[in-house]
Amino acid sequence: MGQNIGTLVGLVLAFVMCFLVLMLGVFIPTEVIPASVVQQFLNQTDLELRLAIVGTVLFPPFLGPEISYGAANTTVLTFVCWGTGGLIAGLLSKGPVQGILAAIFAVILGALLTWLLVFLIVPPGDITQILGTHSMILMQLTLQGAIWPGVAAFVGGLLGGGISRER
Repeated sequence: MGQNIGTLVGLVLAFVMCFLVLMLGVFIPTEVIPASVVQQFLNQTDLELRLAIVGTVLFPPFLGPEISYGAANTTVLTFVCWGTGGLIAGLLSKGPVQGILAAIFAVILGALLTWLLVFLIVPPGDITQILGTHSMILMQLTLQGAIWPGVAAFVGGLLGGGISRER
């Protein structure tokens, strides 16, 4: 049970943390997140587009250039968000192996949710084309972008699981 809760809490924490940092992005140094990404984020009024930009920050570097907005390369914020999400997932999982698995599952689940969101808001956005070429290319780019976040979440999950294991 702890692994499932850890996965969900780690996923939500990573997205919420990234969203809040982008909301306060004018006060954040450009080494953490480029000013152009923050400006794109703040210029959007739709929640879906803001979440898509958060997705490009959390799963860089291939998705952003493909959809013409968001992060074009890996940022420090990617590693901070997924490391913290992995740490919380590991803490709630109560063991190193369970913490690692919860953290990695959170990254994979986040990548799939980001792919689905981006597929539905980028034209053509027709749900009947979910198995089409454009959709599969978006899925490939999102899952390729999940490699480095997976490493950060792995380390966070290992640390969190090690801290909370039974002695």
